[in-house]
Amino acid sequence: MNAHIPLSPSLESLVAQYAAGDLGYGMSVLMASFITLSPAARDQYKALEQLNGLLLDEAETCEVKADTLDAVMARLDEPEAEEEKTEVAQNQDLPAALRSLLDQPIENADWRFAYPGVKQVKLPFGDNGESVKLLKIKPGKAAPRHTHSGIEATLVLRGAFRDGNRLYERGQLALADMHIQHRPRAEGNEDCICLAVTDGALRFTDNIGRIARDFFAR
Repeated sequence: MNAHIPLSPSLESLVAQYAAGDLGYGMSVLMASFITLSPAARDQYKALEQLNGLLLDEAETCEVKADTLDAVMARLDEPEAEEEKTEVAQNQDLPAALRSLLDQPIENADWRFAYPGVKQVKLPFGDNGESVKLLKIKPGKAAPRHTHSGIEATLVLRGAFRDGNRLYERGQLALADMHIQHRPRAEGNEDCICLAVTDGALRFTDNIGRIARDFFAR
């Protein structure tokens, strides 16, 4: 699914799109994780769910096949196709939506060099046009200055990073687009680990960035 995302989305608009089922899979995992960690986003999501329920109650009814109920009940009685994946104990601080997709402790993931002080793991899910990654930034290290051809959403899972005058800590979501040129920098004494979803290429604007671009393509 190539879901439409506004050129300059807000946190509120993305929560609304998630509640309506109008986001790609990668962004949906990120938003489910954000809602788990953010009480304010969770309250908004619950309110939107209630509104969607009211709208559904008022929708026109339509006829269904006579055997629809029997078919549904038969599906419910079917055995599970496969056993649920055992969650990795070391990932218990991660949101369930992300944790269920990881098959090993995040510390043991296939972290690869992105640029000095920053490693990344490409995650094997996301709809067409979406890039989904875990980023690990050492304290005091920063990404090369860059902008975007699309939308970038970055959720802090551990640690913190500073982007301009704003400090983003665990559970906070940073949004950037083609109108923003920035250089996020990890803060504090621990690695900053983030879940990042983009729907367009990064455009680096400094010399280090032009060198690092080759590593992003790997």
